[in-house]
Amino acid sequence: MWGWVNENAAAISAVASVATLLIWAIYLQMLFSGFREGRRAKILINRGGSPTLDGHCLVANMSAKAIFIDAVLLDFNVKTETGREHFSYSLSNLTFDDDSVSDPRAKLFQGPLDAAEHLDLGTFRALIEKMSPPDFDRFETIEDINITIVATYTSEDRPVAAERVFDIVGDRDELVVSPRRYAASQLRSQRQRRRIERLMRDLHQSERGDGRKKTDGVEAQA
Repeated sequence: MWGWVNENAAAISAVASVATLLIWAIYLQMLFSGFREGRRAKILINRGGSPTLDGHCLVANMSAKAIFIDAVLLDFNVKTETGREHFSYSLSNLTFDDDSVSDPRAKLFQGPLDAAEHLDLGTFRALIEKMSPPDFDRFETIEDINITIVATYTSEDRPVAAERVFDIVGDRDELVVSPRRYAASQLRSQRQRRRIERLMRDLHQSERGDGRKKTDGVEAQA
């Protein structure tokens, strides 16, 4: 056997070198993946307490470090006789007076959120009522709700964000808020981040008045 080893020493050495290289490549890939995941923000958006409109909208920070919530954006589509109407605005720009809420972040829809910490934004019904025109009670005409969380994470110069769409299904007496996907979508690509930046700029620009139709601080789009 030793003779065979001596005869094939060069080939065995080459195979061992390749195997060692592969092991180091896998190890470095694992290190890089752990480093990248540690630098990535991960924001969860969930429903709790009830599957109906009276259920609460929960936001959790599953990142390795704290985030600062810059804005909570809420969009929903309403079916009308002539088609549909889209409502969109930043909840962080609205006054949400609720003396029963002790956490100021739930009133301002802004503030720091530590790692593994969650924030209760209130019920879906209350969020929609705050966004809707006065005396709005046509909840059964709402097709879906899209909630987007825009935040700042550690040394990131660009915003980090996550969004989740909930469909409104069922009868008027018991409307169910049903998540369209298993989890919130993390908006990490350059294109998605540019879209969030553009959206925030448009919202800030609309506060100055640019001729777009608004209802009670809510931007309405046909």
